[in-house]
Amino acid sequence: MTRTGTTKPTKPETPEAPDTDTSADTDTSADTDTSAEADAGAAETSETKSAKAKPDEPEESGKTEESGETKADEAEAQKVGERGTGRRAWARAPARAGLVKATIAVALVGSVITAGLQWYQADRAAERDAERQRVRTSAAEFGEALLSYDHTKLQEARNRVLGLASDDFAKTYDEAFTGGLEGVITKLKADATATVRSVYLGEIESGTAKAVVVMDSEVKSTSGTRRVLGSYLDMRLTRRGEEWKVTEVTSVGSANETMTDPKGEQKKPDSGAPSPAPSP
Repeated sequence: MTRTGTTKPTKPETPEAPDTDTSADTDTSADTDTSAEADAGAAETSETKSAKAKPDEPEESGKTEESGETKADEAEAQKVGERGTGRRAWARAPARAGLVKATIAVALVGSVITAGLQWYQADRAAERDAERQRVRTSAAEFGEALLSYDHTKLQEARNRVLGLASDDFAKTYDEAFTGGLEGVITKLKADATATVRSVYLGEIESGTAKAVVVMDSEVKSTSGTRRVLGSYLDMRLTRRGEEWKVTEVTSVGSANETMTDPKGEQKKPDSGAPSPAPSP
């Protein structure tokens, strides 16, 4: 048997690409990759440099913006504070104005009250002085009327006394005058004059008053001249409306009394023309 020899098939060789093409492709790819890598590296380098050159630029920008906002906020806060201060000052201003007005009002009220009290006290003092003056005038007028007369005008003298006396005293005096004094004065043709030396006032209250009138008087008649210096008339007076009337009078005495006859010779004070008698 014939052995047939077999030949193993050989693996066909893969045709190699031409060197030029492969080289070109390789080179092109390499060049492309290298160029891309180079561009990326350059860009990366540029970014790195830029980042290194200005690493904080975004942060600074942020800070600048933040700083600007902060300054704006501070400015706004300052304005608000100023407005608040203004409002507070405005709020304090009315309060201070109100306090000043209240103080002035209190001072004015105090001044008015003080002035009112002073006016009241002055008015009361003036009223008391006026009252005392009325008492003094009434007492002095009564003393002059009692110790002054003209024998030819006795009714006028009598009426003057009655006009200054209270009803009770007027009655008492009228009885004494018409009961004997009028006849004696007429018989002796006596004329009397009197002047008031001074008036001393006592208590004035509840419509009553006390007074002492110091008188100097002189009586001329057919029996001679009688002088009485410093005689004291103690009086009691009562107010009747706006007038003061004498209710009682007493002769206390005199400091000096003399009597001379028509020839000028001294006589005892008991003799001579009578004077209107005070009330008992």
